[in-house]
Formats: sequence, structure tokens, C-alpha cells
Amino acid sequence: MAKATFLYSLIFLIITAIETTLYPTYYSLILTMGLIYKRWRVLAIEILIVIISFTFLHFIGKEYLFIYTVRAISYLNLYFVMSEYVDYNSILYLLGEKGVPLVVGFAYYPLFYRIASEISFNARARKIGFHINKLVLPFVVQMVKVAEDLYVSYTIKLYGKFHGKRNFKPTSVDIILISLSLLLVMINLATEMMMFT
Repeated sequence: MAKATFLYSLIFLIITAIETTLYPTYYSLILTMGLIYKRWRVLAIEILIVIISFTFLHFIGKEYLFIYTVRAISYLNLYFVMSEYVDYNSILYLLGEKGVPLVVGFAYYPLFYRIASEISFNARARKIGFHINKLVLPFVVQMVKVAEDLYVSYTIKLYGKFHGKRNFKPTSVDIILISLSLLLVMINLATEMMMFT
């Protein structure tokens, strides 16, 4: 699958974050949820949070606070989108060695998600069920192993100083992300204009 470059993904992230902050609509939540459609477990948890939050706020008569739940989930989803779609090499090409912490930060979400999925699959295969004490131990062991290895940062640092060539040519994924963020701007502006007419 083609990946997005960091520069254009950053533009997408900034535009979407600004739209999420400025406009009290649910479009950014729908957009970001659509972009992480492969992570159905994450989506299920988010939908559950949305339902519980709305129900609770409706029950106490403070529905106007629901937009903060929408914004929080949208911001979280932006991280998931960046970690899933960005080509890590493009971060290093743009930022050099200063981009290493960012690469490590983006690389860990998919890694943790994969480890949790494997542990869950093995537990179902062995018919362990949902016993926290039996599931936490393998997860902790894997996390310790990851912490010791720091595989991503080690392989990047292995070759000494990194000087990549900057490539500003957008990929097809870049164009899709930028188009989606501009579509979000237009929809929010159209919604705003309709409210004033």
C-alpha cells in the first residue's frame, strides 16, 4: 500500500485539527473514523465512548459539552491516521536525525496494537477467555522486550548521521488526504453559511 509523506500529512493534520477546534460539527470525527476503518476494535471502543458520553450528557442536560468528546476522539484519531499512513522515511528525509523520536512515537501504536491482537488471538485459541492476570503477563513481557530492543530507533541510528534527500513530490495518498482536509473546510464553511442565512 502506498504511504503518505510526512510534509503533506502534517498539512492534513493541521487543517483537520484547526477545523475540529473551530467548528462545533461532527464532520472531523466522521472523517478520521473513516480513515482508520481497518482498526475496527478501536472504532468499536470509540463508538461506545460516543454513545455513553452522549447518553450521560443528555441525562444530566448538558448536551452542549458533547462536542468536547467529539474533539478529543478526533484528535486521537489524527494520531492513529498519522501512525498508519505516514512513510517513516519521509520524516527522516525532512527532519534528519531530529525526526527519530517522531518515528519511534508513530511506530509504537501499530506495534502495540499488533502485539495486543496476537495475545488476544492466542488467548482465544487456547480458550483462556478474558482473564486479566493471564493476558497482562504476556503483554508486559512483550513490552519489556520492545523497550529493550527499541528496534526502530536502533536501526535508524545504526548508520550514524542521517542526511536524506528531500522529495516534495506528493504521493497519491498525500493528494487524497489534502483533498479530504479541504473538503472538510468547504463542508464546515457551507454549514456555517447555512446557519447564518
